[in-house]
Amino acid sequence: MTIKGILFKGLGLGLNAISYASPITAGKIAFRLFAAPPKPNVRPKELAFVKTANRHDFQHEGINVPVYSWGEADAPVVFCAYGWAYNAGRWRHYVPALTEAGYRVVAFDPPGHGLAGKGSLDYPRYVAIEIALLHRLGGCELVLCHSFGGGCLVEALASLPAEMRPKRAVVMGVFSEVKWIFLTFAASLGLRPVIFNQMQAYIEQRTGRSLDEFDVAQNATSLPEVKALLVHDPEDKVVAFRNTLRNHSHWKGSAVYTPKGAGHHLGTAGVTRAVLAFLLEGTLPEGAKVNEGDIEPLPAIVSEADLAVSGGVSDYYR
Repeated sequence: MTIKGILFKGLGLGLNAISYASPITAGKIAFRLFAAPPKPNVRPKELAFVKTANRHDFQHEGINVPVYSWGEADAPVVFCAYGWAYNAGRWRHYVPALTEAGYRVVAFDPPGHGLAGKGSLDYPRYVAIEIALLHRLGGCELVLCHSFGGGCLVEALASLPAEMRPKRAVVMGVFSEVKWIFLTFAASLGLRPVIFNQMQAYIEQRTGRSLDEFDVAQNATSLPEVKALLVHDPEDKVVAFRNTLRNHSHWKGSAVYTPKGAGHHLGTAGVTRAVLAFLLEGTLPEGAKVNEGDIEPLPAIVSEADLAVSGGVSDYYR
């Protein structure tokens, strides 16, 4: 185990100790840890790319959200949302081909990420920022999204009127249930069940929704008109492949593309080419399997076995 891993386990031991005196306090601290992004690490090549964009920030609930765009201002929009601990430089290999094809690519940095200021970030806040930005843009033509930001974006798209939704979406390495993330987070820390229960109670108190209601697959059922390519490495060590299988089973018309060896980042040249071919031409990768409405929708997490293949979601927090 790495030093960071040992420190992560140490946090769990500390929270467990607190829980004996005050489970409610331990649950709130655990949630705040969960919603605290790591310090941004914007590499020079990512920063150089971001600086080529037109920047047009907006304020959301008193927080400045950096927004970047490449391409003509009146061109159809490709809306991008990335995963936990990434930054807008994540899209640098896609932007040239998309702008050359006549699109405007729009990306943003949520709180605690990229060039945004410090701040906590959770699922409802990420969804709300995406909805606000999409309304500001008047919707989008195409979607390119990854991991945490992608899961949030599926709910954001489901909340939009049909005329503002994209024609096609690429959804890369996305989870299926928010509860799965919390369960794997708790397991990685070694938290006592009482702390997880208090985290759930705190979420319901904050949002008025139970943790079970934050469900990407259920949101996807309302997007059959959006042609989706779900991209996931079956050996992903961060977000277990079962998540995409469940999303696919609920998303009629979606296709699954499984590039082995691409990892959670999915940053290989082959994946990039396949994603661009689908976005620009609607061409599916060879071997992609389509849900023609004949797949039985998979249930939510039902057993400990589901967590046994959950991967290393704690890597986000190290």
